[in-house]
Amino acid sequence: MKKLIALLLAAMLLSTAVFAADPPLLIAPNPNAAKTVSVRVEGPEGNLFCGKVPVGENTSVLDVAEAAFTQSGIDCTVSVSPYGGSYITQAAGLQEGAFGGYEGWLYYVDGVSPAVSMSLSYLRGGEEVVLIYTDFDVLVPILETTRDHKGVVTLTLTADVTTYDASWNAIVTRQPVAGAAIAVGGEIYTTDAQGKAVLSAELSAKDAVAVQVSKKNAVGLPGLIPYAPDFTVALAGVEKTMPFADLEADAWYAPYALEMYDRGVVNGLPGGLFAPAGTVTRAQVAKVLFELSGGVSVNYLMQFSDVAQDAWYAEAVRWCAAMGIAQGADGKFSPDAAVTRQDLAVMLMRYQQNVVKAELPTTAEAPAFLDNEAIAPYAAEAVYLMQKAGIVQGSQGKFNPTASATRGELCKMLSGLVISD
Repeated sequence: MKKLIALLLAAMLLSTAVFAADPPLLIAPNPNAAKTVSVRVEGPEGNLFCGKVPVGENTSVLDVAEAAFTQSGIDCTVSVSPYGGSYITQAAGLQEGAFGGYEGWLYYVDGVSPAVSMSLSYLRGGEEVVLIYTDFDVLVPILETTRDHKGVVTLTLTADVTTYDASWNAIVTRQPVAGAAIAVGGEIYTTDAQGKAVLSAELSAKDAVAVQVSKKNAVGLPGLIPYAPDFTVALAGVEKTMPFADLEADAWYAPYALEMYDRGVVNGLPGGLFAPAGTVTRAQVAKVLFELSGGVSVNYLMQFSDVAQDAWYAEAVRWCAAMGIAQGADGKFSPDAAVTRQDLAVMLMRYQQNVVKAELPTTAEAPAFLDNEAIAPYAAEAVYLMQKAGIVQGSQGKFNPTASATRGELCKMLSGLVISD
């Protein structure tokens, strides 16, 4: 079946014809055609021609292809297709099937490969025509740009991939292009599994950059259609974006949330949200502190009856127990319980003392909170020291020790500890 598919696709792409039972599909000539079209010729090792070619009322893709070859002094051979029309079988010494497969000279008009021979595809003027020597697996690249909150630009490379179901219905899906080379301003980047490449700060600061993409297939032929040699991407107009949809740049918690995000210790929730007012569980605090410390596992016998060994937070809880950060109660860790503000102060204070092993600064005064008596004795010293370090301030003169800590408050308190280490 795979060989049959390959043969059918090869017949469609190399001869660019329709089945004999169908009449030829013609792109009607435009009597008011523009004067030129942009033409590029791409060989396996790079660009062979890039320029403008004149067109008239009845100019076909084959006409402009032959004109481009003539302008660049490239010899070509034109053959008649058994399905109607004519196509290029050889150019620049590259004969169809030269690599032992179904490769040959394909053509695209404005990124689309028409299912007709070159001589039957007419141009209206102003189009971009690309001739490329490759096989039918070639993809048309789609490049998108984004800029993060620090101003760094990420390029994302995708392509529309066509597959066929059992009934020969075409299914088109947009997929990331991994492992592609992106040449940007003299630097070479390789796209990751998501088709992304993060530019340097120097390149990100430019108004525009020259960009070229390439990827070879299994036999060394182009797997992507390259961009024009003078292709540039404008960066000046790419606005900064927050990593979370609900993170407001001027919110009090924003700089702390961004700092923890950049350190890789705080991630978003489903839907791309940060949820600054959302509560924090004991398991989440354990995971955050574990990642903040470097995420190194420890050999420690953990005996919390409510922590499964395969839980996503198990190693973090094991580490916290080994470091004396979290001790639990009655043999349980209570991973899903919301952390109170006073318990969070205690856990962070223990992290500071047992992991960072440095005293907090005394940069602020520590007046008594109006609800000081409500702070549990085991948490009083931690709250006092963190208040003197300026890490906690309370609200309207109160500390609210038994209130659930929020994600925004967690980031604020973590930021104070990181700065002090």
